[in-house]
Amino acid sequence: MNPKHALVIGGTGMLKDVSLWLTNEGFIVSIIGRSKSKHLDLVNKASHPELINSLMVDYNNHSLLEEGIRDAIGKHGPIALVVSWTPSLPSLEIANNIISEQSRKWKFFQIKGSRRYFNDDSLNVSSSCEHRSIYLGFVIENNHSRWLTNREIAQGVIKSVIDDSKQSIIGRLHPYEKRPKY
Repeated sequence: MNPKHALVIGGTGMLKDVSLWLTNEGFIVSIIGRSKSKHLDLVNKASHPELINSLMVDYNNHSLLEEGIRDAIGKHGPIALVVSWTPSLPSLEIANNIISEQSRKWKFFQIKGSRRYFNDDSLNVSSSCEHRSIYLGFVIENNHSRWLTNREIAQGVIKSVIDDSKQSIIGRLHPYEKRPKY
């Protein structure tokens, strides 16, 4: 049986541990990120580097994004799972359209910032896509708030993928006025 193919948009930074976890789960993981050094770091940390397909693409460059996703599908087969941290709806729509052409049924875990929970732009996805929303909140410790760490985010995203909930929140979103300042 061929391994399942996953796409992680933003998979060399905040989602690095998610990318590594997916390879440990046996997925071939196509990872979109801009930094060559971060791609190399990820490959060096992987238990299964042969399962990583690095796509050094800026997701805002739509023609290169489309080319990269099509190339990944051509080499590794249809994409069964997408995990994405990007605010760019046009980029996500491109990914949705390309993946839906090739995949009968697939899951899309869209990671969103806390503001999007209260004022969300909805993404139109194809009928073959099972869309999931993961909202990133904050943590309150000793009466002070802070943003989630990359590790907390990755652990929460992994739990959300395992639980397969339509909507999940990592950290907390309320009280909104307690959100950390940037």
